[in-house]
Amino acid sequence: MENTELQSIDQGAFSIPRPKVKHTIGYIIAASFIFSAVQGYMVSLTIPDVPRIDEATALPALYEDMDAYEFKPVQSGYDSSEYASEAAFIVVPLELEEGRIGEHKCRDNSDDSEQQHSYHWWLTGPQPLTMVDANGKRINAAFSLERSLEPEGNLDLAPPCESVWSEDIAGQGAGHPDNLVLNVFLLVEKNPPRYQVLSVVNIESFTNISASPGEVTQFEDAGRLTLLYSGLTGFAVMCSTAPPLLAELRKRRYKNQIAALDTPSGPGVLGEHGRLFPHFAEDFKPLPYSQFPARLAEYDWLFGCPAPTNFDEPYTEDEGGKLIAEHPKVIGTPKPATLTPYSLGALVFATSFIWLSADLRARDGSGFHTLMGWLLTFFVTFVNLLWFRSAWKQFKFTRLMNDIPSSAVRGVAVGQAELVGQVRPSVAGTSEFTIGGRTYNGLVSWHWTKYKWECSQDSEGNTECSWHHHSGDKGGVPFMLHDGTGGMLIDPERWGGISHEPQKDEWEERKNQHKWKYVVSGTGVGDPIYVIGDCVPRSKENIERWGSHEALSHSLVTMVPSTHTEDVSKLRYGTEIDILSHHRSVFEIFIVPLFIFMFGIFMFISYTP
Repeated sequence: MENTELQSIDQGAFSIPRPKVKHTIGYIIAASFIFSAVQGYMVSLTIPDVPRIDEATALPALYEDMDAYEFKPVQSGYDSSEYASEAAFIVVPLELEEGRIGEHKCRDNSDDSEQQHSYHWWLTGPQPLTMVDANGKRINAAFSLERSLEPEGNLDLAPPCESVWSEDIAGQGAGHPDNLVLNVFLLVEKNPPRYQVLSVVNIESFTNISASPGEVTQFEDAGRLTLLYSGLTGFAVMCSTAPPLLAELRKRRYKNQIAALDTPSGPGVLGEHGRLFPHFAEDFKPLPYSQFPARLAEYDWLFGCPAPTNFDEPYTEDEGGKLIAEHPKVIGTPKPATLTPYSLGALVFATSFIWLSADLRARDGSGFHTLMGWLLTFFVTFVNLLWFRSAWKQFKFTRLMNDIPSSAVRGVAVGQAELVGQVRPSVAGTSEFTIGGRTYNGLVSWHWTKYKWECSQDSEGNTECSWHHHSGDKGGVPFMLHDGTGGMLIDPERWGGISHEPQKDEWEERKNQHKWKYVVSGTGVGDPIYVIGDCVPRSKENIERWGSHEALSHSLVTMVPSTHTEDVSKLRYGTEIDILSHHRSVFEIFIVPLFIFMFGIFMFISYTP
């Protein structure tokens, strides 16, 4: 593999990263949400768009003359086989004389200690109803017999519930004193005359109208369900789209993995079981190395582990003084695609949920709709703020990486700097520790965690088991960052350790009738290392303890976290391209979240249905 291969990675305006298995599953889930969204939208087209209650005409009684009603063209969803092209919408009190609109019952919820009953009611399927108004005008009406609209209403009857019973909610006949008086939301058609019940609520009498019928929101709810599925589609696409450069690096490392299948693993040699770490005592004395951990091909160097000229002269250049193959000055800084499916998914996800929250607040609906709208609004606003904050931090770091050119160790100057190199031992040697019966060495920074499998029972006797943190430790020693032109001493303790990912060794064992799990991370000799921070002079005490080189100025400086600026500092495993491979383009990490943030503010302030 030539080191010029990555110089052609600049991906242009658009790229679809090659999905892994888990990403493919995510795209399948997204496709199912798309299907649900389209299906919901198609269903919404068949549901009549009923106007709000406050847009209907409130009447004390029905008109005798049909021409007195204010007929207007109906909106979307009114099938011509069931509805006329024009209709009037009224709210009027009516007595239910004949026909059943619901059922109610009293259930026995008693237990051994206490006798209890609960009351329940529900609307039944549509059927012909006979109703009469305050003036004695009698009409035949019904909820939609073709089920284009489901029955809606609120029947606050509160009958005695002290024993088990079940009854229909129905008219008792003309003039019966127990007939319900309802405030009815009606659709009225002229040719031929027809009355369709849209929503009902029971009231005291024709003259004591204590409640208004509920809004009919079936059309709006179908649209809201479509927005929900649309938002989930966008979220699934976001989660299933890997950063574009990361997908490119995976392809190249897969080639390395295939090439290493028949090669024995060893220190500095990538074989079928990974690359092992050489181990040193103080003053560069070689020691026997262990089989744990091993750097796997899927995380290792792209162009092979650089071979040092020697370890005994850590500050001097390698033979020829050339930079290592993966230094940014050699391979350049590839640019990710401006757009990927992530951008589309993010826009669909955010705009769908922003629109849904605004729609629930502003359009037809009950108090529950409004409450859910405000809760979703606050949730979406909170997520937008976190997203924009994260995008801003990533944008600043990306800009910082672009503004600070990578330096060669041999020519680095005091001040902010970015270095890329290889971990090599210093006079301090490398670490060795044993955990769970395995010995690890060749590491300059490490961290292990021990977990115990524990089970517990809840109040109902159900057993739940999970891993619980038991103990852990970390450590490290000063090491050399070497880029081929020279080495610089780095002390991981001044950084709080190295960000080791993706190095991980994990296994389980049974011991003393208990189940344990161990997770070990570390960075060792031969690994790529990236650092961005401040280049500062080493203290006299540091030089006396860990040595220097009298003829090389870079042996008198080291890298520490930036303290005088707000810029991000990093000391982590990998090269610059490994860092960039987890980033997206400026458009995706900043412009898209900024647009969504502004759209959210606009919808919050000024949306009206």
